[in-house]
Amino acid sequence: MRKIAIGVSAWLALVTIAHVSMNVNWAIVLNDRLPLDKRKLNVAYIPVT
Repeated sequence: MRKIAIGVSAWLALVTIAHVSMNVNWAIVLNDRLPLDKRKLNVAYIPVT
């Protein structure tokens, strides 16, 4: 039973780390932590073609 719990915990940690590394835009997260006068403005737009 203990081996199963360790295996499930390791799998959950691996999947969580993979998800965070691939799906979080770290540039935006770090930009949000800067002082207001040093932040870059991120503008989202829909291109019209």
